[in-house]
Amino acid sequence: MTTARWALISAERGEESTALALSVVERLEAAGIRTAGFTQHKGMGEDEKKYYEMVRLHSDERSLLAVDSVAAKGVNEELFCSLVFHNDSFATAQRWVEEDAHKAQLLLLDKLGKLEAFGKGHSKLLEQVLGNDGALVLLCVRASQLGDFMERFALPEDRMVDALELPVSSEAVEAFVEKLKASCCTHSCRI
Repeated sequence: MTTARWALISAERGEESTALALSVVERLEAAGIRTAGFTQHKGMGEDEKKYYEMVRLHSDERSLLAVDSVAAKGVNEELFCSLVFHNDSFATAQRWVEEDAHKAQLLLLDKLGKLEAFGKGHSKLLEQVLGNDGALVLLCVRASQLGDFMERFALPEDRMVDALELPVSSEAVEAFVEKLKASCCTHSCRI
């Protein structure tokens, strides 16, 4: 059951939701609000294959999440949407959030979508943080997966702080940041 307060940034593939989320986090931190969580970045390997990695906020710690492939290669890998996912990365992200949440007033969870809508990926972490009434969670979700995601996690509207869907004006971003600032609890998140 979702008891956490939540905010949403939704975007389609190719839109800069991670850059927007990092800009929002930067503005919140400038206002004295402590943040934690992770972002996800796409890169191109030397072998010309794309890869995705997660990056811990406020750290250079990275975890390889997925690589472009046609078949799963190892015991702890899973093929989904032409990507081989390294399932250990989801546990790494959960550990990061668990270690950092007590210092944060807002948790950023980036690039959520189809995996989570099907009960995979970061689902366990999401259930944990969304069940915490002390948390304010900023979710970045693929717009095309938003319906399935909302249904899977039963996000109540009365716990929503605000939402943005890219593309968006700078005025809308500023209003979003102000709502998040007003909603941030004075105590840290507990998960």
